[in-house]
Amino acid sequence: MIRHIAFFSALDPAHLDEIEAGLWILKDNPHAATFAVHRNLNLDEISGPQPDFIVMADLKDEAALAAYKAHPLYAESIRRVRPLRDVRMAADLHLPD
Repeated sequence: MIRHIAFFSALDPAHLDEIEAGLWILKDNPHAATFAVHRNLNLDEISGPQPDFIVMADLKDEAALAAYKAHPLYAESIRRVRPLRDVRMAADLHLPD
């Protein structure tokens, strides 16, 4: 299993709801076994940049991750979110069986 985690920050806080809606489009991507979008609670006391959103998707394997990213819903989410976001960081990790 692969967990795909992406962090997003908004260029303008006025666009948070629009970014969140654009990220939730991915919930219908059939290649993800589980999917969630969360707003960051910003509870970390260590100073530094903190993302506004965290997206997590669990995928069967690397082929499923590639299919997830090739799906039209992924492209639509990017189309909606990219103009409104400042930073995007992503990490993919293998989950133990």
